[in-house]
Amino acid sequence: MVYFVLTRSGYDELIAQRGFTPSPLWVNEGVLSATELLRLHEAGVKVTNFTRFIDPHNMTEIEEAVFTVQDHHSNQRVWVEYAPKL
Repeated sequence: MVYFVLTRSGYDELIAQRGFTPSPLWVNEGVLSATELLRLHEAGVKVTNFTRFIDPHNMTEIEEAVFTVQDHHSNQRVWVEYAPKL
């Protein structure tokens, strides 16, 4: 399964629930710092950082991003953080 995280709070919650960083992982622009991305890469986590911001409340942008993830990970399920407006 491929994980796609849209927000920092979603990332923190995912790590807390799983107890580790899942791989492969795709993250929205701005979720992780350059240092955090480097550390994950060095630890062997396959992490991809989107180079553009995806609005966590815009389903069209999320769907387009999921298509990109699926292009790179065909035949795998994609777990997507759902970030409802509160």
